[in-house]
Amino acid sequence: MAATDGTLVLGVLHGDRAAFAELYDRRARLIRAICYDETHDVQTAADLSQEVFLRSYRNLGRLDDPDHFARWIVGIARRVCSEWRRKRGRDERAVTELRARQQSPNPAMEAPEQRLIALRDEVAFLLGSDEASHSSLKKKERLALHAYYLQERSVEDACQVLGLSRSGFYRVLSSACERLRKARSRQEVHP
Repeated sequence: MAATDGTLVLGVLHGDRAAFAELYDRRARLIRAICYDETHDVQTAADLSQEVFLRSYRNLGRLDDPDHFARWIVGIARRVCSEWRRKRGRDERAVTELRARQQSPNPAMEAPEQRLIALRDEVAFLLGSDEASHSSLKKKERLALHAYYLQERSVEDACQVLGLSRSGFYRVLSSACERLRKARSRQEVHP
């Protein structure tokens, strides 16, 4: 006479691995069928089935009535399939959004590299074309702008070139940017 699911569950809880193998053999086809019904893919269904049995093994001690193992594991299978469905939906939305961004670039979502290029162009223009803004900058400010924005040196490199600490370099760079902003606004007011 074959052991009941309840007897096998109690055996597993007492360390009998063969009892879990028997539970697996009894319910694997049902669980794979539930997973396949959700995924319509044999490999995905097999992967989800393995997840179901792994969770059931880990949580077997939480099963209130060992005789209701079949009902309990079907519930786990439905939960695993539901999680898979939600994840798949999120993944599909992410792919759709990525494709939409690639097909119709939004100028407001410009790549950081493009914004940096525009900033470099602006700094080069202001340093090169406007004598008033150029002369209003201190020598260290001009060097900081050149080193960081035009020569694309790292902060550490620029600090070394200028002989400044990191915080000192940021102060000089900030001051230079502020002077350029003011010069630019004066330029726009008096073309």
